Amino acid sequence: MRRRRRRTNRHVRFIAMSKFLGVLIFLSLGAIIVYAMLEMHEQSNLDSLPQLIISVFAIGSVYVGFYLTMAKWEHIEQEKTLREKELVKLKSKLGQCNTEEDISKLEEEINELEEKEKELENTEIQEN
Repeated sequence: MRRRRRRTNRHVRFIAMSKFLGVLIFLSLGAIIVYAMLEMHEQSNLDSLPQLIISVFAIGSVYVGFYLTMAKWEHIEQEKTLREKELVKLKSKLGQCNTEEDISKLEEEINELEEKEKELENTEIQEN
């Protein structure tokens, strides 16, 4: 009897979510800037230009902080899934020598990555 492999529908990301949000934010900022500049030119009034400049820098700096946090999470998640795949491959090759050492090493790396995730969660909770 043939064994069926269970299909897993893992969502493969074309682009990292942090980068996708960054593109959306900067496109919307560009649209706001163009619209504001056209309105200032049409009315011949540049009084709101300093507020526009400050708000663009503020939104950009908030996104940079957000990007760094999201990039950490995505990197840890990617490393964790990579180690788990390696662990599954090694467990399937148990007949070969030195695989138990490799398995224990990968399990330790997975545990370390899980601890990093917990540390990130704790730092975010403490910051809020």
